[in-house]
Amino acid sequence: MTERRHDLYLLTPGPLTVSTEVKQEMLADRSPNAEPHRALTGELRRYLLELCNGQADYACVPIQGSATYAIEAALHTLVPREGKLLVIQNGFYGLRLREIAEGIRMNMVALELPMLPLPTGADIEEVLRRDPAITHLILCHVDSGTGVRNPIEEIAEAAKRRGVKMLVDAVASFGAFPIDVVALDLEAVITSPNKCLESVPGIGIVIAKKSSLEAAAGRSPSVVLDLSAQWKFFEERNNQWRFTPPTHVMGALDKAVERHKREGGAAPRMERYRRNWRRLVDGMRQRGFVTLLPDDAAAPIIATFLDPKDPAYDFQKFYAAMARRGFIIFPGRLTAAGTFRIGVMGDLVESDFTLVLGAIDDSLAEIGVTDVTATPRAETVGRAA
Repeated sequence: MTERRHDLYLLTPGPLTVSTEVKQEMLADRSPNAEPHRALTGELRRYLLELCNGQADYACVPIQGSATYAIEAALHTLVPREGKLLVIQNGFYGLRLREIAEGIRMNMVALELPMLPLPTGADIEEVLRRDPAITHLILCHVDSGTGVRNPIEEIAEAAKRRGVKMLVDAVASFGAFPIDVVALDLEAVITSPNKCLESVPGIGIVIAKKSSLEAAAGRSPSVVLDLSAQWKFFEERNNQWRFTPPTHVMGALDKAVERHKREGGAAPRMERYRRNWRRLVDGMRQRGFVTLLPDDAAAPIIATFLDPKDPAYDFQKFYAAMARRGFIIFPGRLTAAGTFRIGVMGDLVESDFTLVLGAIDDSLAEIGVTDVTATPRAETVGRAA
């Protein structure tokens, strides 16, 4: 019999089920201005730069709040008022990027695309060629609303050829997927601790070119979302935070990074997620479920399934039945067909998904669902956004 490792399994895009080690670290009180906390902040900033090969020319700037705060801070700080931003929107979090840019009244244009086929470098280069006023572009690397993984490598090449600076929302990929900011010549990468780094929410993280942060001094109309000022304060005050930091969150991230190192870094973590995802997807398909995405377009951090066509199926009833068994799942985002999502990130291993599949069987039986087949993928894919 498979051992249950957690009382509650958060099978979500984040926050995640985190390890007992990480949770226990939040029990310790810390003085934000004392040397131990400054040293902890400095070490975390260095390690996060190492994960994306940014040690030489980039700076890691954590900021209080969620990743959405960090994205808004990056746009406020790094895109000049006379610049023009292209937002690539092919999923829920592409829409979020657009909402942020429109909300802060940027000079921007959105490229609305279907979920599939994925945008190519040639597609983006043609858009940039037609609008030479565009100076910056931003897109989501992995959209956890559906599981789509955008090809940032070839899009970065296209942006570089047109002299356009590229920012990447890597919230759902950083710490597991390979990202080399130097090779891609990225302007910035934005992430947070509560996905592939397997910590808790509470800060956003921006890794940006030092030269761009320097040039952005005084640009942001916000005090608290000014990344240039935040960076300079860290540098001048030996990693002291500019405003009250989330000390317990930083302690948790420090422990999570220790676990990340023990696991061997990003590549081994990605392999664990891939095993989790494979066990889940294979098990669901054996039961008759249909995935929203073909495997070659899916990022193995979350799987999206089409709702069963059985008239007895109701997501809220399914959710409640799973929750009673200690498993939290999520509804789909911006999909033409009804969908639900099951995440595989966090302190989860392949054997946990034997329990997940068993809970799904029991929950469906409880609500009277016997047919889990759905509309074929070809009729639903491609209309996600």
